[in-house]
This record gives sequence, C-alpha cells and structure tokens, in this order.
Amino acid sequence: MSLENKYNLTAQQSLARLRTAFGDEAPCKTTIYKWCAEFKRDRVIVSDEFRDGRQSIAVNNINIDAVLRMIYTDRHVIYHEIPPSLGIGMN
Repeated sequence: MSLENKYNLTAQQSLARLRTAFGDEAPCKTTIYKWCAEFKRDRVIVSDEFRDGRQSIAVNNINIDAVLRMIYTDRHVIYHEIPPSLGIGMN
C-alpha cells in the first residue's frame, strides 16, 4: 500500500490493483479506503494501534473452560449468569 501512496494512486485505483492481484482474498473496499486515508496522513503501518483498557473480546481458553465447567456442573445455568461469574461483559 505504501507503494500506491508513493505514486499518488487514488483509493479507487489501489482497490482495483489489489483486487486484480488478490481477487476474492483482497481486503474489502472500506478497509482499503481507510488505509489510503491513513497513508495520506503519513502513517506507514496499517496494523491496529495499541489501546489502553479491557480487550474488546473475552474469548480465550480459560473462559471457554470455565463456561464448560459451569455448564457441566449445572445444566440449567442461564446465559445471564455466566458473564458476571467470569467478570466479562455480555456484548
């Protein structure tokens, strides 16, 4: 992508080139347009920036195992009882 920015290609041109190169595996249009906007602001890496706070996802092997134990212990456990016992949100 930085090569496209170096040659001042538009987001539409970058999208076309990536779709030609990668076909169905190319990133979606929205992603490519965001990348192009970031590069115009002189950003050189498009990976997510570090953010403070709790992770947006609470799925990990520890939580999966804990939920399975809860279900095996009490087959009548309801969905709303699980997140508070694990200290995670329900989103």
